[in-house]
Amino acid sequence: MGFFNRIKKGIKSAGNKIVKGVKRTAGKTVKGLKSAGFNKNFGKDFMKGFAMAGKALQAPEKFITQNDPLAKKMGGFGFLSPISLAGSILTAPLTSVGVVEELIGSKKKQKKLKSGDADTITDLALAPLGLIPIGGGSAVKSAGKSVGKRLVSGVGRGLSKLF
Repeated sequence: MGFFNRIKKGIKSAGNKIVKGVKRTAGKTVKGLKSAGFNKNFGKDFMKGFAMAGKALQAPEKFITQNDPLAKKMGGFGFLSPISLAGSILTAPLTSVGVVEELIGSKKKQKKLKSGDADTITDLALAPLGLIPIGGGSAVKSAGKSVGKRLVSGVGRGLSKLF
């Protein structure tokens, strides 16, 4: 029986060494992940970063339309300014992805969408237009997006005044 006792003792000590190694590795892995930012707030922080990236993708188009000198002179039809229109056409894919990304990452935007905010609904509904290839009537697409946003938001404001 001495032979089998030695085998049993060897298996037991090898098993204990494996268990200790796994525990040490797991502990070091958890410490490493925590120091890298993977903690209980990781999901919230990731979604916040996702929403911020969405806003950053929308920034170029907003900058162009806000700083367009012709749009200010054209008054209510400023969205048809050649500078704003060209900027809107060029940045449409980025802006579209940014709108969807911001909606995914921002609880505030999701609540606005659930509550029926006309601007949020319009932005989301017209976002896929920006992903149509440039050869697919981009001027019409951009003008349609701008006109559509203005129409829907105008109708939404008008209806909100009625109720």
